[in-house]
Parts: sequence; structure tokens; C-alpha cells
Amino acid sequence: MTNTYLNLINRLSRVTVETTNWQALLQDVSDEATAVVEADRSFVALVNEDTGDLHIQVVTGEGWTEERRMQRLKIAASGSSTWSDSAGTVPKNGRGITGHVAETGKTHVASNVDDDPYYYPFFSDVRSEIAIPLIDENGLTRGVFNLQSLTLNHFTPEHVSILEMVANLTVMRLMIARFQARQVALIELGKDLSAITDTTTLLRRVVDVASDILRFEHCSVFCLDASRKELILRATRGPLAESIGYASYHVGEGLTGWVAQTGEPVRMDNPASDPRHKGRYQELPSTQIGAFLAVPIYGRNNILGVLRVMRRRSNAPWFRSEFTEDDESVLSTIASQLGAALESNGMIDRLMATERMAAWGEMSARAAHMIGNRTFAIKGDLNELEYVLSEADDKRDTFRELAGSIRRGIFRLEEILQEFRDFVRATQITLSEEQINDIVKQCVTESFPRRVDVKLVLDLAPSLPSIPADSSRLKRAFSELIENAISYMLEGGTLTVRTSRADPMEAQRLCGLTRSRKYIRVEFGDTGPGVPDSDKPRIFTPFFTSRAKGMGLGLSIVKGIVEAHHGNIVEIGVEGQGAKFVAFLPAKSD
Repeated sequence: MTNTYLNLINRLSRVTVETTNWQALLQDVSDEATAVVEADRSFVALVNEDTGDLHIQVVTGEGWTEERRMQRLKIAASGSSTWSDSAGTVPKNGRGITGHVAETGKTHVASNVDDDPYYYPFFSDVRSEIAIPLIDENGLTRGVFNLQSLTLNHFTPEHVSILEMVANLTVMRLMIARFQARQVALIELGKDLSAITDTTTLLRRVVDVASDILRFEHCSVFCLDASRKELILRATRGPLAESIGYASYHVGEGLTGWVAQTGEPVRMDNPASDPRHKGRYQELPSTQIGAFLAVPIYGRNNILGVLRVMRRRSNAPWFRSEFTEDDESVLSTIASQLGAALESNGMIDRLMATERMAAWGEMSARAAHMIGNRTFAIKGDLNELEYVLSEADDKRDTFRELAGSIRRGIFRLEEILQEFRDFVRATQITLSEEQINDIVKQCVTESFPRRVDVKLVLDLAPSLPSIPADSSRLKRAFSELIENAISYMLEGGTLTVRTSRADPMEAQRLCGLTRSRKYIRVEFGDTGPGVPDSDKPRIFTPFFTSRAKGMGLGLSIVKGIVEAHHGNIVEIGVEGQGAKFVAFLPAKSD
């Protein structure tokens, strides 16, 4: 039995990381977990974020018809849970087991459903039942996994441990799917906004994406008329559609005007209680607003408007409607993209592209943090599983092998998440006056391995001017270049790290940098195979890689860090003779 449980967790761990279809994952979870714990029937229900209803997504076992499958559990305002069929049966205390678990966020085991105060007899043959909540990183119930048996006292403590681990894996995959869907939507929106030249169409596209794809309700765009110091409604969905063009706020008036005045976002769950609230133009009555979020739309040098969304108060008292930090990051990303498009109807230049990358990257960081939290929870569950199954002496070797495989998978996931975090933080720097040679020497000391067949040559020019730099970020970039070089010289070679004053003509020719500013040149050259000419245009592109390890974000991280310092980096090596990365960093002004 131990081997069976661990095989289940091992399979689902791999599927959780690798699958691209979350619906198929839910079906796999339902089918495999039901079989392993020898249950007779199960279903997975997920929460509709707009209404708080629980919708059955997948079912397993006999007795399910399409009509039953399409029925849903609705958490009413009273906290009750009832099936929307015609039976008219009411649970003993006004809510079923699934509703009870959704409300409390705790696993519930009914050893004998006839004695359970929460059981609702949807199937007449059920004798015991277990329901496990799917809890996200914010403590919100995202769904419930319910399994039933035709025998009494069927579900054991071992079953609880296994099924709670399965639930954690499921939530992690759902969060990954949500993260991926939002990334795709933001990237596609960025492409669309770069191509749209009509302002009305552009604003409408933003509202549509925010409302439909990213699931923000009641989205509105207010653009700033700088001469009148007024925010004018230019695009919306819902009740304010007839007010486009004349609904307005003065800068500083209401929450929307406050955002335009201060450049700070506002996120709250009860805006009517805020003294800044005016409520002149609302998509929803104040009593129905469950959440409010507004962010500034920035141009290069000023605020261009405000993008705001509202969410209706949920029917379910246990389901919190407020927007999360992740939601705020996503909306800020959209606002950043919109600001760039409003300022230029042509191609968005490199600076604005970097700012947009930083904005949606913040959202990625939060998503990575959420997934990391879930990974930590899985580790805890795995440790608990080890304890529960510790008496299975005859299976210890198999157990150690499978547990090791699971741990390696989790560690690999953590490596991916760390790469995402580094990618996001690349543009988040704090500058101070630094000496480039000191940064290079510290980096080499910390990151160059002691036992490799690679010779290190340091050629550091003396008396270089200081640079405004974030030393920790630059060391992260240089460490990536060192590791990258060593990985391509497995049979030995030479790595040369060189600093010097930059030739203004070279800086302009290679990177388009202005000749009126002084730069420091930092070079990392190796004697490996070099970069193929066909790869050179793509090596700094996110997710491009020629190595099996990593996600292809390493050089993108390097480029992001260098560009955040208002410099640039280029690869100028010759294929077959080694790679040569040259970074230009601005020197401190005299």
C-alpha cells in the first residue's frame, strides 16, 4: 500500500509540473486518487470567483449523469449549501459537507454519513465521505475535492494525508495555470497595443482584455485632460457605457482623482467607508461593491490617466471578494502597456519595452512567490507522509527511492521559481557609488569554482572612475556570465575577465550608446565553442536556451540588470573561438 501511495504522489508531482491542461489534470487527480484510496465516487468543484458558487468540473465513478454533473453547489448568503435540483431535500443543518468544507477551509471526514450533521443525501448508496478544501496562497478556498464510499468507516488517517497532499498539488497546478494564462494574455495585449493606432479601439481592447481574459469586473479607463486637470471616462463596460466622454473627476477628487494626483494605486474591499470616496460615477451601487482597485496610467514623464476595476460582493460570506497584490500587479502591467501605446502609435522603443517588462515581471514575481509557498506546503505534507508510513519497514527502500524522486522534482521546481524571481528583480535596483573592480573581484571570489579545469585571467585596469551601481545585482549578472562560460568549457580552457575605460566609438557602434557619456567596459571572454551566428540575435531573449538546464532566462537577467544601470551588453565572439560578452556601464559624472 505504501508503494501505491508514493507512486500516486510521484506521478501527480510530475504531471503537476509538466501538464499544460489543468482540466485534464483535475480529471487525472480525481480518477487516480479515487482508485488509490478505493473510493467509489468523487468530484472536484471549483469556485467561480465572480459569484462564489462552486461548479463541478470533473467527476469519477458510477451514477453520474450529465444532468448531475452540471449541477452546482451554491453557497447562499446564509452560508447554506444546496443542490439546484428538484429534490427539495435540505441538509440537516442547512449545509452539505462540501459547503461546510468550503466555508471552514478544513478537511471533513464522515465515517457514517447517517450520523453526520452536514451530510446531504445526493446519492442514496453513500455510507462514508471525505471532503478536502483546495486552499490557495492567500488562504482563499478555490474548490473542494469530495470522495465517497459505499462502505462505512472507509477513509483512514492515511487516506487523509494522501488526499491532502493531492489537494496541495492540485492547487499548485491551478495557480501555475492561472499564472500562465495571465502571462499569455498580457503578452498578447502588448502585441495588440503596439499595432493599434486608433485610440478608441485601443482603449476598448484594454477594457475587453481586463474584463474577459483577466477576469476583472467592471473595468473603466479615465484619461487625463491636462489643460482642464480632469479625468474623462473614455472606455468602460457596463452601466457607465452611456457616460463615456462626459463622466469626469477633477484631479484629487474621489479615489479615482486621488490616484491621478498622487500616482499611487488604491486597493480596498469597502471603498464607501474611505473618506476620499465620492461615488459620483460607479459601475455598481456602493452596497454591492466587494472590491475596488485603481492604478495610474503612466507615460514617460507624467500620468496619463487612471485604470480602475470593481468586483461585485460575493454571495458567499466565506469567499472574500477583495483584489490581491497579484491582481494589482496585473492591472499595473496593463496600465503600463496602455501608457506606452497612448504616447506612441508606432513601435514602442526599448526603454518603454523595459518598463513594461518590469511591470508584468512584478506580477510574475508574486505568482512565483505563491507557487513557492505551495511547494513549501507540499514538503510539509511529504514529511507528514513519511511519519504516517514510518512503520512500513518492508517498503523502506522503495519509499526512499520515490520520496527522493519527489524531492528532486520539488527542488527542480524551486530552481525554476528562483530563476523567475531573478528575472523579475533584474530591473529593481538601488544605486550607490561603487568601484567596478571591487565588484568584479568579489564576484569572482564568490562564484568561480575552485575545482575546475578552467584558468581564470583577471585583467583589471587601474584608476577607473566609480559607477552608480547596485553591486548585488551586478554580481548576479557577472556570476551568470562566469557560470555560462564554464559550462561550455567542460574539458578545460581559459576565462578572461577584463575591465577598462570604454572607447566611445565602440560603445556607439556595438550598442548605440551616446558618445557624450563616459562608460566602463567589462568583458567576459572564454575559449569555448562560442555562440553560433544563428543564435546571436536570440541569446538575450527570455526562454531561449541551448542548454538542457534552466529556463533560458539567464542571459535575459544579465541584460535586464545591465540595462537597468542605463548600460548595454553585447556578444561579439567568433564561433569556434569562444564567446565574448562585453558590457558597457555608465561612469559616474565628474
